[in-house]
Amino acid sequence: MHDMLQADFKEALQELRRDVQDLGERTDNLETKSDDICLAHNDLVDRHQNLHIAHDALATKVADLEDRSRRNNMRIRGVPEAVVLADLPAYLMEVFQILLPSASLQDLLLDRAHRLPKAKHLSPDVPRDVIVRVHFYHIKESLMSAARKGPTLPTPYATLLLFADLSATTLAKRREFLPLTKLLRNHEVAYRWGFPTKLLIWREGRLHAITNIPSGMQLLQEWGFVKEYTPPRVVTTSPLKVSPEWHRVKPK
Repeated sequence: MHDMLQADFKEALQELRRDVQDLGERTDNLETKSDDICLAHNDLVDRHQNLHIAHDALATKVADLEDRSRRNNMRIRGVPEAVVLADLPAYLMEVFQILLPSASLQDLLLDRAHRLPKAKHLSPDVPRDVIVRVHFYHIKESLMSAARKGPTLPTPYATLLLFADLSATTLAKRREFLPLTKLLRNHEVAYRWGFPTKLLIWREGRLHAITNIPSGMQLLQEWGFVKEYTPPRVVTTSPLKVSPEWHRVKPK
């Protein structure tokens, strides 16, 4: 009986030993695979961040190229709908001759002019904007400057407004700078826009280039335009890296 029990215990222990050994190997494989997954995840995080940086750089480049392709364009708001497409060149030529009386007809050459679809936020009574391409870039810039700095246009052109024709991406980025531009206008500080989107401020013999809101607000705080500025908390949605618990170096 003793020998039989001893043999049964021995057989049971051997079977238990095999089960424990098998469980240990499976656990070792699972730990190794888990750490491999962690390392692969971290590699994907790095690639995701690099792609995100590359995407932002490409989007900025595309917006810059689009703006350069529009650099001779002007957007004019307030042209009555009664001015049909065939009469637009003559109508615009009259306006431009008022703005630049010293320019010749050859200087005021227009490549094309047409109306744009109306924006959804505009009232139905507001006429559609007109987009016009001025052949010579320096003439277009002179027209924009004259419209900003010159006297008010006479009737019936007094309601006309001239804007630069910019890409939707650039317009959206410029809207982000509204808190800065409002403070600068309140303190009568002149500024102009640079490309890609940034604010250029010449003050006390020094040129300041502001590329984002936090750096701009800190600069205005140094100038005393704002008492205190707390940067907004940035909520990141990027995946986070994970640390492997245990990783066995596999033999080569």
